[in-house]
Amino acid sequence: MNFKKYLKSGITLALLLAVSSVTMLATTLNLDQGSTASIVRAKPKVVIIKADWCSACQKVDPIMMGLMKDYGDKLEFVIFDVTNDETTAAAAQRAKTLGLGSFFEANKKMTSTVAVFKGKKSVFKTSKNFNRNDYVAAFDKAIK
Repeated sequence: MNFKKYLKSGITLALLLAVSSVTMLATTLNLDQGSTASIVRAKPKVVIIKADWCSACQKVDPIMMGLMKDYGDKLEFVIFDVTNDETTAAAAQRAKTLGLGSFFEANKKMTSTVAVFKGKKSVFKTSKNFNRNDYVAAFDKAIK
């Protein structure tokens, strides 16, 4: 057996595994491009605060559903459900995990709110807005 041949193959395999692991970690963490450890660019987030009892939310929902189909591959959609105490607590925890805790706390009582974030920065926010074109313009701007 040729020891050098196996050693070279082992080193190559180790390098491939290391690169693969870093890529998977970066994808899992959804690192932002501004991060020093970044390998992938995070999608802008569309944050929706809604409740089942909110009549404005019921008007915004079909608009958002259509836009999720149109922009699902370019934007990350996050829904914070504040229908009751249990869903609000879960939404608060998820917001905190996503780094959106302060936004959620400031807006959790403003149902039908839709905001767009690039990284940690809010680039669009509206409430009780039923104009699809406003969302399309904000989403297109966010993905440029």
